[in-house]
Amino acid sequence: MRFKTTVVVVPALALAGLLGLSGKEKEREETVVRAPIPALPAVVIEEKVKEEQAEREEKVKDYSHISLKELPVKERKKRFVEIMLPLIEKANREVLKERAFLLKVKEKKELSQEEREKLEELKKKYRAESIEELLEKVNTVPPGLVLAQAALESGWGTSRFFKEANNAFGIYTFKEKKCLKARGYNFCVRKYPSLYASVKDYIYNLNVGWAYRDFRRLRSKGADIYTLTKSLVKYSELKDEYTQLVNGIIKKNGFDSIGSPAFAARSSTVR
Repeated sequence: MRFKTTVVVVPALALAGLLGLSGKEKEREETVVRAPIPALPAVVIEEKVKEEQAEREEKVKDYSHISLKELPVKERKKRFVEIMLPLIEKANREVLKERAFLLKVKEKKELSQEEREKLEELKKKYRAESIEELLEKVNTVPPGLVLAQAALESGWGTSRFFKEANNAFGIYTFKEKKCLKARGYNFCVRKYPSLYASVKDYIYNLNVGWAYRDFRRLRSKGADIYTLTKSLVKYSELKDEYTQLVNGIIKKNGFDSIGSPAFAARSSTVR
């Protein structure tokens, strides 16, 4: 939220003349008129920054039961990125908030009751026994990787699962009664209330699933996006062929440079 302040500047000497001031009085008046406006306290500035960030997050539009099937290929891919990338970034921000809390309490000798309760909640949520284990699990997933997998799994927003179940990642379920049955196959995909819920669940699965331990280990060591993708061989029955397909989408569409000026310039021409 930005505030505009209108300042009316009246020349000091002109003002002094209108008021009939003497020379010394004019000097004093000139000094007073030109006195700088005091800066806002740091606390106020910090609060305004938080307000602006909250407003930006609130403006992230969510989607439900949409299909991009009718769009031409080039326009479809561009629209897919426009829809999914803000949701991915929002989900990652939520994870970063949890991680920031963990980093904070890790350095404290004594925790408040509220902090202890929150820590226990996170241990339960992420199936962890210690802060160290939590820090390996509670972390972001590269947006380019998330976007590439969503593109592959949903056919760039054209699949039946994407439209009817808001499922952008082909995530199965064997427990829920309300699921979307795959035609010709004996499995169901999970149904989500929105695409954002699908993105959050995908990131959560990578952060807790036993099949993605190598992914989390490599991430903690700072591995690049292509190395991380190769560690997801258990995500699909296609195994290495699957990770090659994902990396191909990342490279072809420049998803490895998301967040850079280069990607922003290319985003209107996603291939």
